[in-house]
Amino acid sequence: MYLSRELVVKAYGQLVDIDDTAGKSRMEKVSGIRYLLATSELLKKHNLLSLDLCVDNRELRKEFVDAVAEVICIDSEKNYTKDFFTDIGKHKDFGVGSNFFTTRLANSRAQEINYPGRPSSLLKLNQENISILGDACSKLTTDYSLITIKTPLSIWILRNTNFNIEISISEPAEILELIKQKLIHKYTQEVADYLTPNLVELSSIIGSLSEPLFETEQSILTSLLVKNIEVPTEDNYIDSSEANPHVMKNDLSDDDEILLIVKKLLERGSKGILFSGPPGTGKTWYALKIALKLIDGNINRLDRVQFHPSYSYEDFIEGMVSTGSISGSEPLFKAKDKTFVNLCNVAKEDKDNAYFLIIDEFTRGDPSKIFGELLTYIEADYRDLKFILPYSEKEFSVPHNIILFATMNPYDKSVVDLDAAMERRFDVIELPPNVNTLTYFLSNNGIKKEIVGKVITFFNRLNSLSDHGFGHTYFKNMKEEEDFILLWNHKLRFQLEEMFRFKENAYKEVRDLYLEILSEQGKDKLQ
Repeated sequence: MYLSRELVVKAYGQLVDIDDTAGKSRMEKVSGIRYLLATSELLKKHNLLSLDLCVDNRELRKEFVDAVAEVICIDSEKNYTKDFFTDIGKHKDFGVGSNFFTTRLANSRAQEINYPGRPSSLLKLNQENISILGDACSKLTTDYSLITIKTPLSIWILRNTNFNIEISISEPAEILELIKQKLIHKYTQEVADYLTPNLVELSSIIGSLSEPLFETEQSILTSLLVKNIEVPTEDNYIDSSEANPHVMKNDLSDDDEILLIVKKLLERGSKGILFSGPPGTGKTWYALKIALKLIDGNINRLDRVQFHPSYSYEDFIEGMVSTGSISGSEPLFKAKDKTFVNLCNVAKEDKDNAYFLIIDEFTRGDPSKIFGELLTYIEADYRDLKFILPYSEKEFSVPHNIILFATMNPYDKSVVDLDAAMERRFDVIELPPNVNTLTYFLSNNGIKKEIVGKVITFFNRLNSLSDHGFGHTYFKNMKEEEDFILLWNHKLRFQLEEMFRFKENAYKEVRDLYLEILSEQGKDKLQ
């Protein structure tokens, strides 16, 4: 007896809740989980403490690839979904290749690595022996949001399991015990315990079914996404409020002032726009919203990266990655396309549509070094002009339909300054602190006019005293007095103490103005 198709499909439909973004964040989490489950399964199967996945250990490597595939594939043809939502493909990036050995583990062969923006590693690599980190299960809750999908995930990963029962049962407690035993049989103890469903959640899923829980034959799931899960189309990529967070909705007003400026710049041939301003002025928000507007919400035409001090040409354009062993016949290293080249290759196949790359914290890396020779070819006059990439030695060009949006805080002293060549390739849109937007936020949240006036007084005075400005989005979610107290005690206080380190009177003045926003009881809670 197997879990019914209706139950499996319903569980699968809830797996998207692991992450409410619509792109790489969810893919990274799913990727980390599938490698963890494969490792746990083989450690249990072979009664090992670690897996030796060196190139010569081909049999175990094949087992590992098959175990990873089992987590994500929907049929025997290895069709799979990267993120439990979209991207059905057969690319087999769930294999044990260079990407796995450099990005999925807490340390890569000999060096410790951390990747900003990615969830914490769950596995550890010692040479090419893989083991599960001791705090992996706690990270599943804190970094992977697995607590939100633990019950549907346990159903999904047991979709091909024969429960070996003669009659169908329907009591949630009995089902829970069966699932628990199958998990213990399949995975190491700690992982199995963590994956065991919540009885209340399991009961809720079971209670929503219209058919029996079990079927005599294993379900065919080949058309799972097409027939049972609403996959975004050209018309509704971002419009589903249940599937996407507010920031990823294609809902920017057609007459938004910044949008109209961007459109004019693009119509006049701009290929790069830099959103510049102090923290809290909505730079990233605008870059995302405008890009989504211009691609009609089709997130397949949008990618995002964040520059940081260790980000390099090899991360952004192309780099050499390990692909073989000293004793093997394959080259030790091969050139691999990275974010920008990959997006360009996709855009070349769809030249009638614009593709956007959003680069956050543009000057926290060294943009000129990161772009390398592409600094020339991102300029409008040099688009589609062919040149040779240094590592792969292949012919390449940057298509006309690639648009770069970047964000930066020009007042951040911990970042590099843009050189003239890079700056010339971008049009700049300044986003200063805006009292009108602040007023809209507060009024829209139901804040009383008297309090709105006091916040505006504080905001205007703070910006007149600040060397570089102070953004309005800090107050975006203020709805009650407790919000203002928490904002000051846990964010503003520290930033303003640093800002006015040598201006004690200025700090006292803005703090006194902030106190005026609060009631007498609230003032006593301010630190």
